[in-house]
Amino acid sequence: MGKRRGRACVVVLGDIGRSPRMQYHALSLARQASLQVDIVAYGGSEPHMAVLENQFINIHKMKQWPVRPHGLPKILNPLILLLKPLFQFFMLLWYLCVKIPAPDIFIVQNPPSVPTLVAVKWASWLRNSMFIVDWHNFGYTLLALSLGRSSPFVAVYRWFERHYGRMANGSLCVTKAMQHELAQNWGIKAIVLYDQPPEFFHPASLEEKHKLFCRLDKVISQPYGIRDCASYGSIGMRNCDLTETLFTTMADGDIFLKPNRPALVVSSTSW
Repeated sequence: MGKRRGRACVVVLGDIGRSPRMQYHALSLARQASLQVDIVAYGGSEPHMAVLENQFINIHKMKQWPVRPHGLPKILNPLILLLKPLFQFFMLLWYLCVKIPAPDIFIVQNPPSVPTLVAVKWASWLRNSMFIVDWHNFGYTLLALSLGRSSPFVAVYRWFERHYGRMANGSLCVTKAMQHELAQNWGIKAIVLYDQPPEFFHPASLEEKHKLFCRLDKVISQPYGIRDCASYGSIGMRNCDLTETLFTTMADGDIFLKPNRPALVVSSTSW
């Protein structure tokens, strides 16, 4: 009889398909640490096939807070700011304490911090599990972008983030700058864990590039103004069978990069 596999739970209060780092964590825990992994997150974008096909990874998709109706009076904003985290808190507790088997360790993405850190810490108490925080950013600074740094909600959010962050059994972070900030101003000792992309993360082949630009053709060729260099000169030249895009062309079954293609710059969304 084989040895029982330990268990880990990866928690993301967001779209798991848009959280590559947490997907990498799940794969590493399943493959290298030989753990059974439960991912508790929201649905939306499809995770990578390596995650979906791994027999030791189970994804549990939570219900999301309802989309805010248009025309809702602004006077209700403070009420929504209170109700939404309460809804998320109880949803997280239900999944972390009832829906999944008790894990040996919880690893949670931060931000969002409220109510995520609170719920995961409570769950770790109730299930006698380790509590690890992976710091991607500071949640209170992101909230301050919309509410302003002087908002009392931001002050309360920062207190929760700092207080529960310091209660973790361990912390990971993405840069040495964040490691220094956590140590100097928050009293949190974090280990810098740089992303090591798995084998499926590689430069795209010509065929993959062509298929991508075919899918994006209508978007990147749509003119957005008189100084739009991407769509300039391309209107009316689109091939209905898309053998040609702004960047690639197909001739006799072979794909080539166009010599007069525009420059393509890719950036993270938080840049």
